[in-house]
Amino acid sequence: MVSRWLEEGNFEEWLPEVTALRGVQQPEEYHGEGDAFVHTLLAMEAVDDDEDPRVFWGALLHDIGKSEKTFFDGSRWRSVGHAEAGAQSVPAIMARLGLPELACDVAWLVRHHLFHFSWNLGNDIRLTRNQRRFLEHPLFPCLLKVCLADAAASHGLSDKGSKIRLIAEIFEEEYCEGKT
Repeated sequence: MVSRWLEEGNFEEWLPEVTALRGVQQPEEYHGEGDAFVHTLLAMEAVDDDEDPRVFWGALLHDIGKSEKTFFDGSRWRSVGHAEAGAQSVPAIMARLGLPELACDVAWLVRHHLFHFSWNLGNDIRLTRNQRRFLEHPLFPCLLKVCLADAAASHGLSDKGSKIRLIAEIFEEEYCEGKT
């Protein structure tokens, strides 16, 4: 869908929030791939064509808040609060696209796509009660896929891919084994 919109020249018309990411700088050491728009397109390439639509939209919209929240603090580019700002924009976007039934779920995915940065998992890999509760959220499997797409699109020194894979392993072992 995204490639079709790009080819047809409709992308800016349908998703100006995503095209607003062109030229939005990111810390080069973690995002050597370029600006937030390039990063978003790379994240979309990491999403399977037959994936749950919520994952598709979550990956496409995960960084839309960066267009309004990115600033240079004197030493590096920062986007503090971009997940929350992006999540607030999701309902209007999904309504405009004729997909209001996905808005709540996609907003949740966008809001929480950075969850793993606050999880300080040590060598013993013991999850807190709140972390375990978070793993039980019905959208958590979709969130993992959005986060993995985000990590696949981050070319640099970030360790988010390894953290997400570790959390995915824990989730698979503790919440999925034995279930069909």
